[in-house]
Amino acid sequence: MPQLKRIHTISFLVLLLVVFILVLFIFKPFVNIIALAVILAILFHPVYVRLLPRVKYPSIASFLTVLLIVLIFAVPIFFFGQVIYSEINSLYERYSNGGFVIDKGQIISSLPEPVRNTVQNLSADINAFIGRLSSQAFSSFSSVLSNIAGFVVATFMLFFIVYYLLKDGTKIKEVVKDISPISSAHENKLIDKIVAAVNGVVKGSFIIALFQGVIATAGFLIFGVPEPFLWGLFTVLAALVPNVGTALSIVPAIIYLLIIGQTPQAIGLLIWGMVAVGLVDNFLGPKLVGSATKLHPVLVLLAVIGGLKFFGILGFLIGPILLAIFVALIDMYRNDFKEYLV
Repeated sequence: MPQLKRIHTISFLVLLLVVFILVLFIFKPFVNIIALAVILAILFHPVYVRLLPRVKYPSIASFLTVLLIVLIFAVPIFFFGQVIYSEINSLYERYSNGGFVIDKGQIISSLPEPVRNTVQNLSADINAFIGRLSSQAFSSFSSVLSNIAGFVVATFMLFFIVYYLLKDGTKIKEVVKDISPISSAHENKLIDKIVAAVNGVVKGSFIIALFQGVIATAGFLIFGVPEPFLWGLFTVLAALVPNVGTALSIVPAIIYLLIIGQTPQAIGLLIWGMVAVGLVDNFLGPKLVGSATKLHPVLVLLAVIGGLKFFGILGFLIGPILLAIFVALIDMYRNDFKEYLV
C-alpha cells in the first residue's frame, strides 16, 4: 500500500506539473500585462485601504481606485497631446505664412562632417522609403488599426485585472500562502521584500524623472526652446517611458531648432541631452533604486538591462523586483535553511 500511494503521489505531481506548464503557455502572452497589474495593485493598495472604510463595499473602493489610476495616466497624456498639437499647428502656420524659410542645404552644411555624412545617408534612405510607402499604405493602415485595437484590449485587461487584485487581494494572498511550501513568517518576509522592491523601483524612477526634467528644463532655457518649463514637465513624464525616455521631449526640441535655422543651439541641446540628462539615468538611477531596495547599484543596472531585454518595456520594473526576490530567498536560505542542508 505505501508503494501504491507513492506511485499515486508521483503520478499526481507529474500531472500537476504538465498542467502547470500548459497554463504557463496560455498566460505567456499576458505576462507583461499581469506583471504591470500586480505592480499597480501594490502601489495603489494604500489608496484602496483608505477608501474602503468610507464606501463600505470592496467593489466600489476598487472601482474608485482604478478610476484614479486611469485619471493619473489619462489627464497628462490628454493635456500634453493638446499642447503638442497646438505647437505643431502653430509651427505649420508660421511655415505656411513665410514666417521662416527652411534652407536644408545650409542646415546640413553647418553640421560637423560625421553628422553631415550620417544625415545625407539617412536622407537617401528616407527618400527610398517614401518611394515604397504608397504600395504599402493599405497594409500599414491595417497594421495601425490592429495595433490600436490591441492596445485598447490590453488596456481594458490591465485595469480589469487591477480591479480584481484590489478587490480580492486578501483572498488571493491567502490562497498563495496556503499552497506555498515555506512557513508563514518567511511568506510575510518575502511579501514585504516584494512590496519594498516595487515601491523602491517606482519611487526611484520618479525621483530620476524629476532630476532629468529639471536638467532638461535648464537646457531648454539655455538653448532658446520656447515654453521651456512646459517641455521640462513633459520631459518628466517622458523619462518614465523605458527605452525611449527623455528622447521623446529632447529630440522634437532639437528638430524644432534645426527647422528655424538655429543649428548651433540644436547641436548644443543634443550634447546637453546626451551628457547631462543621460548621466542622471545611467549613474543616479541604479544608485537610487539600489538604495531603496538595498541592492548594489551594479546589480540593479544589470537587472534593469537584463529585464528590458527579456521582458520588454516593463523589464525596468520586473528585473529589479525579481532580483530583490532572489536576494530575499538567499537570505532566507542563509539564515534558516543552510544548517539543515550542510
